[in-house]
Amino acid sequence: MVGERVLGRFTLEERIGAGGFGTVYRGWDERLERPVAVKVLEADGGAGRRVVREAQAAARLNHPGIVTLYELGEGAGHAYLVSELVEGETLHELTRDGALSDRDAAEIGAELCDALGHAHSHGVIHRDIKPQNVIVRDPHAPQSPHAKLMDFGTASLIDGPALTATGEVIGTIAYMAPEQAEGAPAGPPVDVYALALTLYEALAGEHPFARSTPAAAARAIGGQAPPLAELRPDLPAKLCELIDCCLAREPEHRPHLDDLHDCLERAAPALSDEGALPQPAREERRLSAPSPRAVSTARIGVVVALSALVAWLGLAGGLPGAALVVALLALPLPLIFPAPAQWVAPALAPLLGGAGLAPVYPALSAIAGTPVRRALLAAFGSAWLIAAEAILGTRLLLGVPDRAPDGWEHSVADAASGVLLPMLAPESVLITLLWAGSALALGALIRGRMIALELLGVLVWVAAVVAVHEALAGTAHAPPAALITVVLSGVALAALWARTARLGRPPPLP
Repeated sequence: MVGERVLGRFTLEERIGAGGFGTVYRGWDERLERPVAVKVLEADGGAGRRVVREAQAAARLNHPGIVTLYELGEGAGHAYLVSELVEGETLHELTRDGALSDRDAAEIGAELCDALGHAHSHGVIHRDIKPQNVIVRDPHAPQSPHAKLMDFGTASLIDGPALTATGEVIGTIAYMAPEQAEGAPAGPPVDVYALALTLYEALAGEHPFARSTPAAAARAIGGQAPPLAELRPDLPAKLCELIDCCLAREPEHRPHLDDLHDCLERAAPALSDEGALPQPAREERRLSAPSPRAVSTARIGVVVALSALVAWLGLAGGLPGAALVVALLALPLPLIFPAPAQWVAPALAPLLGGAGLAPVYPALSAIAGTPVRRALLAAFGSAWLIAAEAILGTRLLLGVPDRAPDGWEHSVADAASGVLLPMLAPESVLITLLWAGSALALGALIRGRMIALELLGVLVWVAAVVAVHEALAGTAHAPPAALITVVLSGVALAALWARTARLGRPPPLP
């Protein structure tokens, strides 16, 4: 259709794009003498209804981060959407060419959060956020915003009639939230998921569900993406955690757009602004970061080694009791936690207990990235502490009624009754719940917003944890040890707060 005039005033000059919902041309408005973008679709059937829906959706929106719609019309069996022409490249092209810095990606992400927030506030769900639908002007130019969201051809109106039947899937599968892929009604969380996946790809340099074959990729989509920090350990941990949380399978577990916007905005100034890196430099940075395959291989290696140790203890070594304890207290760690530091962290609990500083451990469990993992890491620390008390016959926090029988490592029954059963004692259960609850409370308490109030909350948290320990443990702690506990816990939590204050709020508790 190049060279044709449509709707009596728009001359189509050049074909600049095409997709499942139409062909886009660069055009010239003869009346107002300005360049425009013209999307051309067949007027019959579902495409015709969708072009009207796109016009209805775009007409509600007036935001600098959303491509402006100028006119809608029909003629010669076609429907035409005439909109603002934005000169630039798509986010897909920039990511593919390595032409964005980390700071550019964060700033563009914050701008897209603003644009989507405006759309959602006007009852419009985009449903097809992907790098190809984000047009980016020169990210180093002074105009703002740099990114604009386009193509509302699959948008849904919250208060409008549905164009798709229940169970019908519409959108781009590679960026589609699980509930959208299943045909469920789409709400704001589907756009949060797709935007987070788009940012993940921009920052990591690859789609997390990319596989060697289309069939393998299709099976991977909607599953658990590798943590962003595994591909980019140099990025701020809080930014990685929040993007990971936005990719939660359950929509109610995903953070709000405001949380993602604030985190991106806070993180951007500290990110690299190197811009387009030459290919060798990008490859060097990529090779220097541990790959998900390397991390997975390490986990498999540790699991195999621990399994071999359990088998040797139980069979060749004649120590079935010790095999049982290792299997229950050590083997699950690399299966649950992604980072090597978390696999050995529970061993710190009995070591701190030996110094009279056991209440410090719940604060140290903050090394786990998500609230649930913090709680589990704290619970494992409690289990290791109680088992160490039974094995050593030494009071590290609570003490046990009796030391484990001599030779417990040779007997499964003695190991179960002497080492593991004390974990079910009422005071042991209380400590485990206290530690897990304290670790969970960290994410709710420390939000990085109100400095004075949150520092006061940290002090109250530390004091409360120590007080409960003192009540449960009796006189286990001399006053100097309790004071050291308060100081060390406060320092650990203050460091966590400082990092959170720089990088934005953590994701909500699952």
